[in-house]
Amino acid sequence: MQTVNSSGQLTLEQALAMINELMLAKMGRTLSDPETTLLEGTWNDDNYNVIAEGTPYTVNYLKGHVAPQLWNILAAIVGTGKKVTKTNLRSFLEYLYQKEHSTCSDGGITEDYSGIEPLKINGEPPDASIFFGRSQELSQIKQLITDYKLLSLIGIAGIGKTALAAKLLKQISTSSNPQFEQLIWKSVAHAPTVQELVTDLIHVIQGTQSSLPLFESPQAKITVLLQALQSRRCLIILDEIDAFQTIDFQQRLEYRLFFRRLIEEQHQSSFIVTSRTLTGDLKSLLKAKRPLQYIKIKGLDSESAMQLLVANGLAVDKKCRKLIEMYYGHPAELQSVVERINYYFGGSAETFFHNKTTFVSPEMQSVLDEIFTQKLNQTEHKILLCLAGFTTDNPGLISFNKLLNNFPLILNKEISISGLIEALECLENLSLIDTFKDSNSKELYLCLQPVIKKYIFSNFLGVITTSEASQTILLAS
Repeated sequence: MQTVNSSGQLTLEQALAMINELMLAKMGRTLSDPETTLLEGTWNDDNYNVIAEGTPYTVNYLKGHVAPQLWNILAAIVGTGKKVTKTNLRSFLEYLYQKEHSTCSDGGITEDYSGIEPLKINGEPPDASIFFGRSQELSQIKQLITDYKLLSLIGIAGIGKTALAAKLLKQISTSSNPQFEQLIWKSVAHAPTVQELVTDLIHVIQGTQSSLPLFESPQAKITVLLQALQSRRCLIILDEIDAFQTIDFQQRLEYRLFFRRLIEEQHQSSFIVTSRTLTGDLKSLLKAKRPLQYIKIKGLDSESAMQLLVANGLAVDKKCRKLIEMYYGHPAELQSVVERINYYFGGSAETFFHNKTTFVSPEMQSVLDEIFTQKLNQTEHKILLCLAGFTTDNPGLISFNKLLNNFPLILNKEISISGLIEALECLENLSLIDTFKDSNSKELYLCLQPVIKKYIFSNFLGVITTSEASQTILLAS
C-alpha cells in the first residue's frame, strides 16, 4: 500500500494507487481509462459534462454505464457495507485511507482495519474476504447469540448460510471487544458420530489430546464438554448439520440428546448451526420455549446483489434489476447465470433477456433432484404443479383461498385443510415456495421462484409424469 504523504492527507495519485491495488487483489484487474477519467473528475467535484469534455467518452456513457458499475465495484471490493456514490466518493476514500494507514506502523491491517491482534479461529472456515451485504443479518445474529444458546441458520442450498457464518466469525475475531474467548469452526458434512464430535470439541477447547478416558460413554463426554463450555465462553459453528438426517436411528437419538443438553443445561457458550431446514428435534425444542432461535436466510437485497453482479464482470444495464428479481437475489444462482451471460451474451443482461430463458445451475438441479425424489409426498408434488400452473401466464402471487378451492379438483379427492396446511409448511420449510401477506386484507399469498418453476417444467428426473403435469397445469390455468 502507498505511504502517507507529509501532510497526512490523501492525494488523487494515492487514491488511484489504492483503488488499483484493491481491484487487482480482489478482481484481477486495475482501473480502465474511462474509470480513471471518472475518478479524476469526481475527485475534483466536476459534473459529468465537465468530466466528459476533451475525452472520447459521452456524458451518457460515463453517467449511465461507467459510474454505476464503478461505485458498485468499490463498495464490493472494500466490503465495509458502505454505499459509494459520486457525492460521497472522496470522503469514502479518505476514510478508507486513514483507517488503513492508522495501522501500517504495526505491520499491517486486518480486514476491518481495527489494528488489533485477531482472536484465533480454530478450524477452517471458508474465505469471507469477498462478501456482499448481509449487514442486517449480521447485526441480528450478533444480538441473538447473546440471548440464546443455539441459533440455527436455515435456507435453501447456495443462499449463503455458510458464508454468512464465516463472515460473522471473522468480524468477531477482529472485534476490539470480542464477546467470546474462543472461536471454533467445525464442518459436520461428513456426519461424525456424537462421540467423535464431542471429543474433537473438548480437545480444541482444552488444548489436549489425552485427557479423556478411551471408553467413556457419549453422555459422560457431553458432561465434560458442558463443563468446558462453562469454564470458557466459546462460539462454536457447526456447518451443514443436514448430514445428521442420513445417519442411523441410534445416532439420531444420540444427537437429539446432545442438542437438548446443549440448549437446556448450564454453560456460557453459544452454538450456531447451518442447515437447509430446521430439524424436527430443534423445532420441538423451539416450540417448548427452550433457549434457541432460528433465522431463515433469504436472497441478497437489490444493492448487494448488484455489487455481486458487477464484481463478477457483468455490465450494468437496465435489465440487471430484473435479473436480480428473477433469481430472488440468490447469490449462487446469480453467480452461475452471470458466468453464462458473460460467456454467451457478451456480459449483457439485456441481450440475455431477449432469449426469455431461466437457467438452473447444476448444483441447484442436484439439490432439487434430491428433494423431489426423497422428501416430497404426492400432495406436495401436486401443490408445486398447481402453483406452477397458476403462474404459467401470471408471474404474480396466488392466494391461499384460490389454492384451497381448486386443489381438491387437481388432487381428484378431498383433502383436509390441516393436511393442505401441513404440506404447505413442509414446502416453505424446504424453501420451495414463498409466502406473503397482504398488508391490508391480511390474506395469505403463495408463489414459486422462477428457478423452481423451471425445474418443474423441465422435469429433470422424470419424477412427474407428463400426463400428471399436463392435467394439473390445465386444471390450474
